Formats: sequence, structure tokens, C-alpha cells
Amino acid sequence: MQNFEPTGAAAAMPGSAVPQIKRRLVISTCLLIPLFYLGLGAAFGLPLPPFLTGDNAMWCGIVQLVLTVPVCWLNRSYFINGCKSIRAPGPDTLVALSSGAALVYGIIAIFTQDAPQELFLPSAAAILIFAAACQLLEVRFKAQAMAPLHSLAERIPETACVLRSRQQYTVPLNEVAVGDIFLIRPGDVMPVDGVVIEGETTVDESALTGAAAPVAKHKGSTVYAATANQGGALICRATRIGPDSTAAQLVHTVQTTAAAKVPLSSLADKVRSVFVPAVIGIACVVLIIWLLLGQSFAFALARAISVLAVSSPCVLALAASAAIMSGASVGAKHGIVFKTAASLQSIGTLHTAVLDKAGTITNGEPEVVTIVGTRSVPAKFLLGMAAGLESQIQDPLARAVMRKAAAENIKLSAVKDVTILDGQGLTGKMAGKVMAGGSAEFIAAQCELTPDLQQAGEQLAADGIVPLYFSLDGHAAGLIGVADAVKPASKAALDALKALGLDVILLTGDSRTNADRVAAQVGLDDAHVVSGLAPAELEAELRRLQTNGPAAMIGSTSAAAALACADVGIGMGAEPLPAADVMLLRDDLADAAAAVRISRAVDARIAQNTRMALVYSALLPLLAAGVLYPLNFVLHPIDSVILMTLFVAWLLSGTARLNSIDPKPASQSEPQKEPAE
Repeated sequence: MQNFEPTGAAAAMPGSAVPQIKRRLVISTCLLIPLFYLGLGAAFGLPLPPFLTGDNAMWCGIVQLVLTVPVCWLNRSYFINGCKSIRAPGPDTLVALSSGAALVYGIIAIFTQDAPQELFLPSAAAILIFAAACQLLEVRFKAQAMAPLHSLAERIPETACVLRSRQQYTVPLNEVAVGDIFLIRPGDVMPVDGVVIEGETTVDESALTGAAAPVAKHKGSTVYAATANQGGALICRATRIGPDSTAAQLVHTVQTTAAAKVPLSSLADKVRSVFVPAVIGIACVVLIIWLLLGQSFAFALARAISVLAVSSPCVLALAASAAIMSGASVGAKHGIVFKTAASLQSIGTLHTAVLDKAGTITNGEPEVVTIVGTRSVPAKFLLGMAAGLESQIQDPLARAVMRKAAAENIKLSAVKDVTILDGQGLTGKMAGKVMAGGSAEFIAAQCELTPDLQQAGEQLAADGIVPLYFSLDGHAAGLIGVADAVKPASKAALDALKALGLDVILLTGDSRTNADRVAAQVGLDDAHVVSGLAPAELEAELRRLQTNGPAAMIGSTSAAAALACADVGIGMGAEPLPAADVMLLRDDLADAAAAVRISRAVDARIAQNTRMALVYSALLPLLAAGVLYPLNFVLHPIDSVILMTLFVAWLLSGTARLNSIDPKPASQSEPQKEPAE
């Protein structure tokens, strides 16, 4: 999909370069095999053709040179980049210098020595080949880490069925505009984001959010590109298209996060400016020292080339960047989007998790939580009657009653002559009988409220639940309690955050009664609940909590200001929240704990990778310089590059284990450990 191609740093990340690198690596290796035989065969007593031995030894060197030059040409990018960066030397500079020095020495030795011993031409080729092998390992690792995101992008169809003048037209996706009406048939994949204007169905959103359960969609619901329709046909209005769709933004955000520099890789950049010139200087010193100690120039050059070949500042950067990439990919597979590499790392160091109430712990809209009927009006009849009356208005409480009736498959009563009295209630006629609904004061004016209804209503009000009273034909008919219900998974999610060592605080602008009702259901005591806060007061309270340590704000659109001033803003839902650093696409609070686990696993891997990279960077150059020569142990240049390649392979294979981590382990309160190596 063209619309999904990332730009900038992210564009170069995935494995589009793998075939090219693999091709030149295979050709170079085929040339290296006979080159090794000719260059090292004599040392191991292997037979050589007569025309390459004795007085014809120079021809053996020429043949080696003929085999080496194509390898250098195929991998010329190292020499080009190394020369370009000579003023600010980097890893390619070391590869170019070590391979170039071996090549130049070999050429000179062929034509100046009567019987040249070691020409270093196999070393010149091997250094380039193993550098390419390291590059291939890194690029393939990146491609594998980003594979789920590319699968998501590839799910988007290339065409869409739009409705224009009541006619269906199949058009290329780049011709769909915001506001267009499009049709989704059973089994179709959504081409763009949109809002349902007609139809009901269930949609598989697992590719986008990782949620296995299908999501019900009806009029007014939002649908997202790359999700699959599993039920009936839908007619939708396009809201976000192409690179603005949720799926495209997810791909772009995660790739940008993976490509971004993290603190350790930034440190590696700083180290490189000193490290690479220092390595070049050390190689020169090693060469001079061995010459002063009476060794041959070939021996001294071999030690200098080994130092250059085995030293690379990119290992330290790779230690962090590979782990960040895996963490970003794991998060995306589970509907957790880290917008920046810094947010991925910092969420694991949080001290406090601050939560908004509406839409975070609760569903964010009123729901019927209890129905109290009377002897003459059973609960089911009361619900049908109330839904018929409330269907004449469109406030949140009325919609809650109608949703409950629909969920219970209760037919709405036919109500006529409805009169709405703002702020009090409404009246109507059902089968010629006057019915009314509203506050206790309003219904008390219509009929006498029974003591048991009054007591039930007062208890509901004390618990933060809004009681809606109803009367029929001058008699009390019962009441319906409506409240912003707590999400079923909220208590378990808060328990998971506490188990991770976080101090969990509820900040809300709602009344103390409502806040206490919600807090009691999710296991928060009075000390961890602050209610009745105006927006400015909420931000001030958040800043006070930040004095105890880094604090995250978890909320939805209503908490945008607080998300912006928190150390880490965690947004709920797939709708874009610019102020959020982390997005939980599944609107599942449990994913906040999963994000912390991912961050801690990534930090643990970075720490392990960094320790090993530092040991490697300190030990291998010393061995390459020949410090163990008195013990008859030296590293040949080829040995050096093999060790470097093996180390990079070990580093990436260990980091790849992050991809198998389940960030939401069942019945585990501690972050899951990485699989044992």
C-alpha cells in the first residue's frame, strides 16, 4: 500500500535491503572460498597447482588479487561511506581502513617480494564479508520485528466500494475522500476509518488492537481501516483516509519509535566521535610497538588490522536500539503504541499511576444498574414503559434506559402526547393512562411515593447512583438507578498496577459520593482518592504527586490537559490524543500494566546488552592487539571479524527473545522474565 509507506528514518528500517545484501554476500562468499584456499592453504599444507608454486609464487598472489577485487567492488559502499565520514569517522571508517590496509599491503607485497608469505588479501575480503553479514543480521532483525506492522498495512484493500447518487462504484483507495459514503459487505476489510451510518455487525479488530473478541458495531460506531467485517453489511462515512487512518498512524508511530535514538544510542554517537579516532590511533601505536619489539612488518600490520576490524562503536548503540525496536513491536501487537522511544523507557520507571474516572475506570456513559418495580408494575414492565417514555428525548440518562431495554429484548411501550418539562421530568399517555418520569420531587407531585421506594432512592443517591422515579395512572410505578458503571476489568487492572509497585491515585472532578462509589468497587481507599477537582486543580494535584517521583496520567479525551503535564501521558482508545505519549488502543486499563511490563523487560535487556557490549569493547581490542602473544595466543584479522559477527548474532538473538514475552501473563503480578537463554 503506497499510502502506508513511511518517510524519513522509518522508511529505511524494514527489510527491503535484505535481498540486495544477501545477493552480494553470497557472491562475495563464493569468491572468498578459493581465496582462502590459496591464501591460507600453504600454511596448512594443502596442495596448490604447480603453476602457482615455486618460481611462480607471484602468480598465486595475482590470482588472489583477482578474486579480492570483485569482493571489494561489491562491497564498495564501505569504502565510499568510510571516505565520506573521514572527518567524523564511524564504523564504516574502521571497516574501510582495516580492509583497505590489508588490500594495499597485499598489492605491494605481490610486486616487491620475491616469495611473499602472507598477503592479507583473504583478510581484506573477509573483513568486508563479515561486515556485510553483521549488516544483514541487523536488517533482518529489524524486518522481523516490524513484520506484524507490515502485515497490518498489507491487509488494507487497494479499492473501496463508494456510494454516489445511490450507485455503487469500486474506486482506487487514493480516490476516496473524507466524507465519502462507502459500503462494507460481510467478510470485507475496512479500507479507511469511518463512522457507521446504517447497519449492525461485529468486526474483528485483532490486527489493529490485538483484542481477540469481535467488537459490535452499530449506527454511530467508529470503524477502522485493516479491521474485518464478520457480520452484516455496513454503510459508513469516511473520516480518516490513507496516511491519516488509525492503522497508518500506528505503523508510522511504531516505526518512528523504533528508528529514534534512545539515550544509549545517543551516548554511542558521542562515544563514536572519540572512540573511532582513538581506535585508529591505537592501531597505529600497536603497529609501531610491535615493530620496535623487533617483529616483522607483516606481524605488526596483522595486529593493527585486527584492532581495527574488531572495534565498532555501533555495538553499544545496537544494544539499545534493537531492544527498543522489539519492545515497540511487542506493544503494537497488543494494542499498545509507544509514541517515542523515551516514553517506552520511562514508563517502566514510574512511581505513581494517576487515573481519571470517566472513560478510564468507568465506561464513560451512564448505564442502568438497578430496577425497582412494585407489586402492580413488575421490573420488566417498568423498563419497557420507561424506555417508551424516555425514547422521546435524547439525554444520556434516557439513552441508558433504552440500551438496557434493547439488551433485555424488551419491547418499548407505545407512549403518546409526551410533554417534556426541562430540569424536572416528562409525562405522556400509555393506553390512555397518564405516566410520568423524573426526579423524586417531580413524581411526588404526581402521586404518593411509598416509603420503600423513597428509602431505595435515597440509598441509591447516597451511593452515587441517579434514581429515576416513575408513576402510572396516579400511582408510584417504581424507579430505575442509572450510573456510570465501573468496567468489569478495572479492579484487576488496578491490582496489577499496584503489584508492579506503583502508587495508584484516582483524581476526578466528580462528587465525593460518586468517587467513593467507584473507589470502593476497585479497591482504592480514601487516601488514594481526590474528588471535586476543577481542571486547574487537577493539574496542580498531579504536579504535587510528581514531587514523589515520575507520575503517569491515564485517561481519555476529557483528561487531555493532565496527560500533557504528566511525566508520561497514557491515552485510552484508538482515537488520536496528541497529548498522550502512550496509547492503549483497546481501551483496556489492564494494558497500562502490560506497558509497564514491556518497558521493564526492554530496560532489562538493554542493561544486559550494554554490559556485554562494554566487556566486548574492552576485551577484544586488547586480544587483537596481541597482549597474550607471550602465551603464544594472537588473533588473526579473520579471527577478529568472525568474533565480531558472532557477538552481533548473539546480541540480536538474545534481544529477539523479547518478541515472545506475554505482557499480560495470567495470574502473575510481577513482570514476566525473558525466556532463559
